[in-house]
Amino acid sequence: MRREGTFSLSRVAGAWLLLLPGVVAFQPVFGGTPGYLPALAGITAGALVPLLAARFRWSAALWFFAILVFYLLLGGPLALPETTINGFVPSLTTLARLMQLTYQGWYDILTVATPAGDLSGPQAAPLLGGILFSAALVGIVRFTRAVVWPMLLPTLWLALGIAFGIRQAPTALWLGAALGAGLLLWSAAHRISRMGAANAEFLVRQPRGLSRRTWQGLSAMLVIALASGTALGVNVVIGNDVHRQVLRDQVAPPLKLQEYPSPLTKYRLYELNQKNDVLFQVAGMPAGGRLRLAVMDEWNGVVFNVSQNIGEYLRVGRELPWQPEVATQVSEITAQAYDDVWVPSFGEPSRIEFEGEQATRQARGLYFNRNTKQTLTTARIGDGSMLRITGVVILPFGESQREGLKGVRGGAAPLARVDRVPEVLVKNATDWTQGATSAYEQLSMIEQKLRTEGFYSDGSDNRSRAGHTAERLAYMFNQEQWVGDDEQYAASMALMATQLGIPTRVVMGFYPASDADVGSGWQVRGTEAHVWVEAFLEGAGWVNFDPTPDRNRVPNSENPQPKPKPKPRVDPPPTPPEHVEDETVVADQQEVDFDDPKDQPPDWVQVAIVIAASAGGVLLLLSPLIVIAILKGRRAARRRKKGEVADQVAGAWDEVVDRARDLGFVAVMNHTRRESADDLQEGYPDLPIRSMADQVDSSVFGPEEPETEVRDSVWKQGGELKSSLLATKPWYARPAVFFSLKSLRRVGVETERRSRKPQASDRSGRNEDSTGEPKK
Repeated sequence: MRREGTFSLSRVAGAWLLLLPGVVAFQPVFGGTPGYLPALAGITAGALVPLLAARFRWSAALWFFAILVFYLLLGGPLALPETTINGFVPSLTTLARLMQLTYQGWYDILTVATPAGDLSGPQAAPLLGGILFSAALVGIVRFTRAVVWPMLLPTLWLALGIAFGIRQAPTALWLGAALGAGLLLWSAAHRISRMGAANAEFLVRQPRGLSRRTWQGLSAMLVIALASGTALGVNVVIGNDVHRQVLRDQVAPPLKLQEYPSPLTKYRLYELNQKNDVLFQVAGMPAGGRLRLAVMDEWNGVVFNVSQNIGEYLRVGRELPWQPEVATQVSEITAQAYDDVWVPSFGEPSRIEFEGEQATRQARGLYFNRNTKQTLTTARIGDGSMLRITGVVILPFGESQREGLKGVRGGAAPLARVDRVPEVLVKNATDWTQGATSAYEQLSMIEQKLRTEGFYSDGSDNRSRAGHTAERLAYMFNQEQWVGDDEQYAASMALMATQLGIPTRVVMGFYPASDADVGSGWQVRGTEAHVWVEAFLEGAGWVNFDPTPDRNRVPNSENPQPKPKPKPRVDPPPTPPEHVEDETVVADQQEVDFDDPKDQPPDWVQVAIVIAASAGGVLLLLSPLIVIAILKGRRAARRRKKGEVADQVAGAWDEVVDRARDLGFVAVMNHTRRESADDLQEGYPDLPIRSMADQVDSSVFGPEEPETEVRDSVWKQGGELKSSLLATKPWYARPAVFFSLKSLRRVGVETERRSRKPQASDRSGRNEDSTGEPKK
């Protein structure tokens, strides 16, 4: 609502400065100096919209269009640079993706790992929010004299930055103090300015310098600032970083783990079918290192799998969300025959860079398990994919190191989530560890028992089925000879250790033979696939155990294993082919009828948050138009219901005049209804404007109070006239008229209470005839 004389460059600059704490609140999400850019560009572009609108007298539709243009122009280089032309010109892909990010960006910013500066997309959220908040704030400052309302928007903007921020907030107190001081200065400056203006207008002899009241105000501000600074200093000294609850604590990343089968189901494929195929080319292999592919800590009676808890996975960029405390090493891995989603590494990666044709998609789909430090990419890693991985190398414990672990207890780590462990494994775990005095001794006894008394078979001799279901493991340990490979032995040891209360997990990966020469590079072949167990021990962390017998320890040919006798609930396995294929594992999974304990009903709170975030983004973008529509609808309803019937009839004419004003008609102050109708009729000669004005005049100033039927008829006629006025514009220009701000501006037109309550003389006039004599 525009008023002359309200524009002040200092007010606009002050309003823009009040938004800076919110900009700083968004920075930790993206990290570094670039983390300030999206929100900062947003509040700067948003401030330009009302200034340009005032200069060129834009309608609300043009406001909306300008906001959209700024968002699309800035969103390309700031949020989606890889989709732009020459780094800044938006392409069709850029525009389509940015429109999607108006609602999806708010959800993305909650599900990515921080800092997310390397990711594409989340930057669109603070950019759009900054444009909208700044446009609204500077618009209020530019077109009104309001002081209190502008103070609300910077507070909400900072609250938004906090809600979509991170848990650790070392600058939270400073941001709150800065905004509080800014709001205090804003209020005091306006008070001083108004007092000065009043003195200049009414005082003949104006005081020189600052008045006593001004000095009192400045002194109060100084006292408050000192008190706030003291309280802030005490908080900084007493407490360290501020930890707070934010929205990302309530939202799980959009990763569908059920789409990816257990990595362990492919072990037999690598071991047998691809034993001579080169899966990876590795440069920069650490001496004695193991190329880890997957860490699995859940068993549902069918397969060991990576954690299915979706809350443990974060979408990440190149930099992973943890800081190594020891030296890191860089390795370069090129995939060849490998094709899967699991990202290999030599330990705990802290930085992952992709190269190749699919590098962008692989980086965009990278997820990180914050507990196991396992990574995967939804775009898969295939032939030609190249990775440069920086991370902490995890080396296996040597004999001398393990000697120092005797007497060590299990550490404080979560137990593997297992269900329906076969009874034979529970019994073996107890029997084999008799006399052990520590968790390490229990693990060593199980490891030694399996390595020395078990036999190895990769299935090529039809002596060992693939898989590690409850039925498969129970059958294996109920035979005179235990025959299996890494898959069965590692799974069995992990289950037995879990029954003893020791935190364990199963790891699948690759490592070369002890006598292999990999100094000039390592060609990772399928035959080098292995599975081992890691147990968390107090003071030592995750310690590796290798329970699988040597591969040259094969079962006795004189005592072949009998055919399996499955339990009643399990169908007999198919006749083994010459080479046992990996599909056998899938058959095992289908044969055993176990309920997955992780099957849970939908999290309706999370669903509601997703829907609210999506709808909120759209509503936030459309909020200026929604507010205008609400204001106009409320105004029309008030005119139709408020006051006497004569006032309500006059309100119908007010609606017609306002529609004309939205079309460009300039209402002249102090014109009568007839004069305004004459001016309108000249512009729209084919519309019954003058006849409606006459009907309204006769109803308002007639001798009798108009009936409600007359009011309804006039409002119906007014609605038709408004539609006819709108129809004079082409269809594409009508939204600009409907959402125009012109009729909402406060101007002195004849419609201002023209149908005021009649005075006593007016009321008596209704009972007089044309001669002035009372009617009989």
